[in-house]
Amino acid sequence: MFTQKINYIWAINLILFVTVVFLGIEQAGKGALISNLENKIELLITEKRDLSEGIFDSGSDTIIIKQSEELGFAKPANVYYLKTEEVFAQR
Repeated sequence: MFTQKINYIWAINLILFVTVVFLGIEQAGKGALISNLENKIELLITEKRDLSEGIFDSGSDTIIIKQSEELGFAKPANVYYLKTEEVFAQR
């Protein structure tokens, strides 16, 4: 009887241990993801600051347009506006 209770206690402790280890691994993965995203944000902030300084230093629109096109930004040729009042059902 006493050894059976000890076996149940060991089983419960083992289950709790496995659960805690699994949750710890999940949290570590999420922490690594957050750290990676923070590093990317830091790089983008630095790049933004450099581009902003370049805009103010150059003072020329052609240089700014060329750099923005190289980075993948382009001014849209056509802009379409939607009237949302007509989209909804009316009585």
